[in-house]
Amino acid sequence: MDKNEDLKQKKKKKEKEDNPFEPKGVAGTAYFLLHDIVAILAVIVVAFVFAARLVGVSGSSMYPTLVGAQEDANAGGDYLILRSNVLSSDYRQGDIVVACVPSFQNGKPIVKRVIAVGGQTVRFETGADGWQHVYVDDVLQSEEHINEPMEVRGPYGNGYSFTVPAGCYFLMGDNRNNSTDSRDDRVGMVDERYIVGKALWLVFPGQDSRKENVRTWSRLGDLYD
Repeated sequence: MDKNEDLKQKKKKKEKEDNPFEPKGVAGTAYFLLHDIVAILAVIVVAFVFAARLVGVSGSSMYPTLVGAQEDANAGGDYLILRSNVLSSDYRQGDIVVACVPSFQNGKPIVKRVIAVGGQTVRFETGADGWQHVYVDDVLQSEEHINEPMEVRGPYGNGYSFTVPAGCYFLMGDNRNNSTDSRDDRVGMVDERYIVGKALWLVFPGQDSRKENVRTWSRLGDLYD
């Protein structure tokens, strides 16, 4: 190393040592720790905005799969991790999704299950048991997750059928007899643009007002296991 280069290195070292704005000692450690924490939080925020979201469930329309907040019973609802539609907007039958339909409660988020996607034909039939059953493309749907046998609602009775328009979804709640969903004109066929994302995991259980507001921790985890 020549003399000029050596002088430059010494000058840089002295400037660094004499820098009054660089935190030193305990303050310096705290500064860099805070810097790292802020960086980590920024990454988390970006992830939740563009990749995943935390969503609370309200109402009883998805019971018993999900427990919703009940104001009259002073009970909090489930919290779900939602895969954002920024990552994927490919939704399939059986997926639990969150939608914001402008024509229903000013776009308030609703949680429902995908019954049929664009191009599929849905038919309602009265079974030998006297209850309504759902067929999609002439295949009887096995719906063990619903709360109770489904009653007739409006035109959705025996023999009623329709084809879901392209780019739309037909959604219903698992608590079929107590759900405002695609069978209601205010919701209707849900345009894919109004689907916020797919619910993946239950990360905090709600208080089940039907069971003395008990939280069932065993429900935590993948919603599709």
